Amino acid sequence: MKNSISLTRGLLPLFGLAAFIAFWQLISGFYSHVVVPSPAEVAQTLWTLAAGGELWEQSRHSILRGLLGFCLAVAAGTPLGLLIGLNPVAASLLRPLVVVLQVTPLISWLLLAMIWIGFSRVPVFVVFVTTVPLIVINTYQGVKSIDRQLLQVAQIYRISKPRVIREIYLPQVAPYLLAGVSNALGVTWKAVAMAEFLSVQQGIGAGMAVARINLETAALFAWTLFLIGLGLVTDRLLACVTHHKLKHWM
Repeated sequence: MKNSISLTRGLLPLFGLAAFIAFWQLISGFYSHVVVPSPAEVAQTLWTLAAGGELWEQSRHSILRGLLGFCLAVAAGTPLGLLIGLNPVAASLLRPLVVVLQVTPLISWLLLAMIWIGFSRVPVFVVFVTTVPLIVINTYQGVKSIDRQLLQVAQIYRISKPRVIREIYLPQVAPYLLAGVSNALGVTWKAVAMAEFLSVQQGIGAGMAVARINLETAALFAWTLFLIGLGLVTDRLLACVTHHKLKHWM
C-alpha cells in the first residue's frame, strides 16, 4: 500500500508535465510559430543550439557571472546579517540601507550600473545588489530567533564563545541562512539573464536578445527552458550539499 502511494506521488509531477506539454501543443496549433512555437520546434532549436556549441558557450558566461555575484552576496551578506542581528546600533544604521536595496527596482540598478561601472561588469553587479538583501535579512532573522535562555545558561556556566557560536548560534541561524541562499540562487539566474539582455553581447540573456531581434521565438523559448533547467539543477545541488554537509546542525 505504501509503495503504491509513493509510486503515485512520484508519477504526479510527470503527469503534470505531460498535461502542460499537451496543452502547449494544443495552443501552438492556433497560432503562427512566430507567436507560439510547438514543443517539438523548441526541442529541435534547443538541440541545434547545444550541438552547435552556442548553448554551452553562452551559458558558460552566464554561470560564471551569476556565481560570482551570488558568492559575493553570500560573503558580504552573511557577516552583515550577523552584525545587524547582534548589534542594535548596527541594526539602526544598516537595516534601512538593506531595505532600500531590496525595494529598488531591478531595472534601476541595471541602468545605473551601465552609467557607473560600464557594460561588462553590469551582470555581476546586478546579481549582487539583488541577492545580498535576501542573505542579510534571512541571517538577521536567524539571529533574532535564537533562544535567549540558552545564551543566558551558556553565560552562567561560562561556556566559551567558540562553543556558543558552534552549538547555539550556528544550529539556529543555519536554516534561515540556507533559506536565504536558496532564494538568492533562484533570483541569480533571472537577474543575470536580465542584465545580459540589455548590457552585454555574450551570455544567455544576450542570446535571448538576438532571438528577439530576429523573431526567433523558438530560440527564445529554448533559452528560457535552459535557464529554468539551470535554476532547478543548481537548487537541487544546493539542497544535496547542505543536507550532507550541514545535517548535524539541522
